[in-house]
Amino acid sequence: MAAVVMSWIYMTLVCGCIGGGVIALLFRAAGIKTAYLKSGAKATGVGVAGSWVEKLSLTHCLMAGIVAITVYVEIFSLFGKTGAVCHILMLLAAGAFGIAGRKIFLKEWEKYKKILFSWEGFFYAGILLLIAFFTSRGNFHTDTNIYHAQMIRLYEEYGLIKGMGNLQLHFAYNSAYLAFASVFSLRWLLGQSLHTTTGFVEAVMCLYAFHGLKDFKRHRRHTGDMMRVGILLYTLVIVTGSMSPATDYATMFLVLFVITEWCDNLEKGGSVAVYSLLSILAVFVVTLKFSACLLVLIVIYPAVILVKEKRWREIGVYFSFGCLILFPFLMRNFLISGWLLYPFNGIDLFTVEWKIPEEYLLMDANQIKVWGRCLYDVEKINWPVASWLPIWWEGQERYEKMLLGAMLFGTVLLAVLRIVKALGHRKVRWDMAALLAAVFGSLTVWFFTAPFIRYGLAFIFAIPMIAAGEYLGEEKKGFYSILTGGLIFCIFVSISPYWDHYITDAGVFVKQSLKEPYYICQKDYDRAEEGSLEINGNVIYYSTAGEVNTYHTFPSTCYQFMLERSTLMGDNIKDGFKAK
Repeated sequence: MAAVVMSWIYMTLVCGCIGGGVIALLFRAAGIKTAYLKSGAKATGVGVAGSWVEKLSLTHCLMAGIVAITVYVEIFSLFGKTGAVCHILMLLAAGAFGIAGRKIFLKEWEKYKKILFSWEGFFYAGILLLIAFFTSRGNFHTDTNIYHAQMIRLYEEYGLIKGMGNLQLHFAYNSAYLAFASVFSLRWLLGQSLHTTTGFVEAVMCLYAFHGLKDFKRHRRHTGDMMRVGILLYTLVIVTGSMSPATDYATMFLVLFVITEWCDNLEKGGSVAVYSLLSILAVFVVTLKFSACLLVLIVIYPAVILVKEKRWREIGVYFSFGCLILFPFLMRNFLISGWLLYPFNGIDLFTVEWKIPEEYLLMDANQIKVWGRCLYDVEKINWPVASWLPIWWEGQERYEKMLLGAMLFGTVLLAVLRIVKALGHRKVRWDMAALLAAVFGSLTVWFFTAPFIRYGLAFIFAIPMIAAGEYLGEEKKGFYSILTGGLIFCIFVSISPYWDHYITDAGVFVKQSLKEPYYICQKDYDRAEEGSLEINGNVIYYSTAGEVNTYHTFPSTCYQFMLERSTLMGDNIKDGFKAK
């Protein structure tokens, strides 16, 4: 636990300094003039609503820092391993930004210091220690043992190896989150790889949610507040897996953050610049997990406004930042798999030696789909929805079915609220329309591709939370009150088994883990029983105990058959892998 907390403090300082500096650079590049960047005074310029700029929080800086550091590590990995040199350069950037913004940081520290030494701060410290407990021990996510840990080791050992996806197809998934996890692994310094980044993101999101809910009574509308409740619900779901650098967890947290901030901004008047910044963050989310790609539909709203108002400089800056985020992600995709977007064969641009054969890609893509539909047989990939839907439904746990019911009731409530607003000739909020289009669009893609509940959980939570938030901000009379109140009751009843299940899980976890000896150091990655095969004088490892890969030997694959159908393109591992 102690090592976990120390690593979080370190990440907070580094991410906060870099994030604050990046936000300042972005504002200046876009011509967003504000005295806040110099002294914390009231905003006076264009582009960002003054109220938002004045309340630019530590969370915003941390999120910007996570994005900037991840993109930096991805770019660095194209040229070399993400070890000591990569880390020291990052620290130099953090130091430079910290010195440049020292007056702002000192001013912010004075504000947070008052909270820290108060009963509110005592509550937050308790939350942090509880999450640190979960982050220090437990069981790793299945996919962490299959490929997350091995991909982090790839960053640390080489940065990138061409055709690595041929050794194991999972390596071609290329989530940018693993770049962020690798730079704070610190194996080169500590001798043991830390895996505390998921707990860090989780802790930041919990404090963000609790701190925002503190002002619930003062808010006129509550969509943002209810989305914060959604963040806390999601934390309950994944808290026992806090030590896993799982790509699902980080993706869902950032999706929830984008939606929450969008709702907050909508309630405060709808600054187009804030929507633009959130759109950039949505692009980053795509690089964490491509299945969340339709979240970028939110960009339509600020793009239309900026074009109408001819704010070309801002458009150029936002577009450039979006491209900067996408470039290393797409470049790594190409170098690892030979495809621009793996496992998607709709864009087939390259013919290179290390390209994963299309038949392997299609088999992998189809397996993801049929497993998500609970069919477990790729021969059933073309089954119509009517055939696989009943099987999928029966494959869900009771509390998951109830959660899907809450989403359905939330959808009905949103429809009722929209109809009443239309009948009352109330102005359409196109910013909310864009958000709902992104959420429902993402759910549609999730359902028709790989409907694992965990893949779409943030979007599933968003529907009832937004609906409940809008309900709380509406005046209700007569039958309308009875109808909407009844739907809210149904949402509450339907979602209750879900949080009850995971509270019980967390309680059992604590009881069983109290005696584990991880109060100083964090539990290390699991080890696996392995065999080995020599290719051109290079030893490659493979698991002999099922789908359990390991961080501790490299390169290693879960699947002996994938190793046997691959070979090296040269005499060394760094030359890359290709299919035989």
